Amino acid sequence: LSKKMSSDEKRYEKSDFNLDIKFVKNCSDIDPYDDDPDVLRAELSCGHFIGPQTLTDYCRIQLDDGKAELKCPLCEKQWSYTEVRKLAKLTPEEQQYFEEVLANNAIRRLLDIKNVSIYILHLFFFHKLLRYCS
Repeated sequence: LSKKMSSDEKRYEKSDFNLDIKFVKNCSDIDPYDDDPDVLRAELSCGHFIGPQTLTDYCRIQLDDGKAELKCPLCEKQWSYTEVRKLAKLTPEEQQYFEEVLANNAIRRLLDIKNVSIYILHLFFFHKLLRYCS
């Protein structure tokens, strides 16, 4: 799947008002350059404000960094994928990309944890073997 995301700047419109989103005209807490007072932003579950394009871009960075969870950079509260999908106005292509990368990152994280556990287990038995053989 191509890593190219939507190049058009996303904005909230009147048709988004029925999506059960709290809209504000506050500047973005997360992106200091997202400060146009006439642009609507959404209030996230953590209480911070962000526009859909900034949310998409920020979450994309987290995914590309191998994260299996999407978190607010200011308070570290985890956002649900459902919240991100709705507030970021993800396109079908973006949804597919986000879901595939989230799944791959989660699997990679689980395998890393499993490999560390196996390594510790091997060290434990190797230590026991050395004590037994000496």
